[in-house]
Amino acid sequence: MEHSLLHAIALWGLILVTSGPLLVLGLLEPAMKSAGRPLPEGPDFARAMRQSAARWVVCGAAVTALATLLDLFVQVAEGRGQTVFVGMPLSEVFRFATRTHVGQFSLARAGVLLVIAAIAWRHPARRGSWWAIGILAVTAIILTALVSHAAAQPFNRRTAILVQIMHLCAVSVWLGVLFHLLALRGQIQRATDRYNLAVLAKIVRRFSPVALVAVSSLLLSGVIAACRFVGGPDALFTSAYGLTLLVKLTLLIPAFFAGLVNHWIIRPGLLSLRDSHNEIPKGPILQRFGRMLELEVTAGLLVLAVAGILASVSPPGGNQSLKLTEPQQRALTSPRVPAMDIPNPAGFYGAPTRTLADLHYAEFTHHCSGLMVCLLGLCWLAQGAGGRTGLWSGRIWPWLLVPFAAFIAVASDPEIWWLRRVSLWRALGDPQLFEHQLGAGMILLLAWLGWRDGRRPDFWRPLGYTLPVIMMLGSLLLLGHAHSTLAADVPLTRLINVQHAVFGAFGLFAGAVRWLSLRGLFPQPAARWIWPALVLGLGLFMTFCYREAV
Repeated sequence: MEHSLLHAIALWGLILVTSGPLLVLGLLEPAMKSAGRPLPEGPDFARAMRQSAARWVVCGAAVTALATLLDLFVQVAEGRGQTVFVGMPLSEVFRFATRTHVGQFSLARAGVLLVIAAIAWRHPARRGSWWAIGILAVTAIILTALVSHAAAQPFNRRTAILVQIMHLCAVSVWLGVLFHLLALRGQIQRATDRYNLAVLAKIVRRFSPVALVAVSSLLLSGVIAACRFVGGPDALFTSAYGLTLLVKLTLLIPAFFAGLVNHWIIRPGLLSLRDSHNEIPKGPILQRFGRMLELEVTAGLLVLAVAGILASVSPPGGNQSLKLTEPQQRALTSPRVPAMDIPNPAGFYGAPTRTLADLHYAEFTHHCSGLMVCLLGLCWLAQGAGGRTGLWSGRIWPWLLVPFAAFIAVASDPEIWWLRRVSLWRALGDPQLFEHQLGAGMILLLAWLGWRDGRRPDFWRPLGYTLPVIMMLGSLLLLGHAHSTLAADVPLTRLINVQHAVFGAFGLFAGAVRWLSLRGLFPQPAARWIWPALVLGLGLFMTFCYREAV
């Protein structure tokens, strides 16, 4: 979990760093020159864009360097089968950083990024500084590719690394520039005078073909990487890596939609505003441009978060042991009424391997959790429909979360609260125990906020922005919820990880739809039904399809 989070943060920061020089040197300065005024006398909009790019480059470089260094601690902890929250010996981390290729490349990347931050902080207005930042950013991308899945390939390693570099550069060109433009959304929507409109129109006109090439390269490199790492179409649906990759590709759809709107509608609209001599209302087209920027960047952030998880999931490639077997596939696609017999955890706790009673107990906890999720989905569907039933549903669902949180905390980890074999401090050091207790805490937070929900207007219920944020964060935890350290064989580990990838997909899509609807980027009438239906679908899968004893 910690490795996936830090990888996603580092990836986003690296994208901000790489896209800054492209924005300033490749888009802003040529647009200002062609607008007919010398650079030193440029408009406030252009000056604000350069300053904003420098600030975000500094922030991205510093955050990525910090995440890279912290990840050294996480990787040492994962090698010991525990989390970083119980502490790591500095001597062991130092040996890992100085005596392994991964550690050495990570230290080099952190050093390069700190140099970038210093240059952008001290000399943001110099053209030569931006050239230096661009060269160093490409160096950081190369160092990143050298510690990725591509560098771990046994065959055609150089080709895989080159594809990874192309992939990272394409993402930087596309999403990084969009984020820099979104950071100036207020200035863009106020840029209604002719000169600022001319600069903005030229930036958009120059960026559209560049973005098209970047997206094409992104798709090409993604397809090549999928063919190399997945190993076949069947593995897309029968491996945790393949399912996570499908989630990533699905999240690209709203970004592509927004890109098409920008290319076919916004770009011609800005050009017509620039060339028009009449007083045409400029606010609507600029506001729509800002909304499409927000949609693309929101989808891009989710894609990068999933990409961070994808980097920590083992790809199947030609390894059949990382794919579901035919009996496992039949079990997951054959719903059955869950059995309610509860094995006593004391009978199997401490066994060297997973026993049949242990597997049935795990199924029981997931089935019961699924029933609670189904009730929540039904309540939120009724609340969205409104009326008297919706009113009572809005009052009931917060109370459902209290026993749900208690059940997850106690039943998922009986060794902590039930059997009292593991202390809370030891649980912090175990990745699985920690994530279960963290999930219970997030549900309690939702319950507390749900009791205060009556003060919100109907549009913001349930829970406003808080619910989709927690849903998306919790779903990302499920996508990266590894069970490889359990006393289980490879087929069972693979089965569990695939099912948790399904859980994460349902929750992430539900949270994304809810968030976009609140931001006015998804039709509210449709969203009122879609996101609770996805929650209900998650509950049904957990209740009737979850398997471990196959």
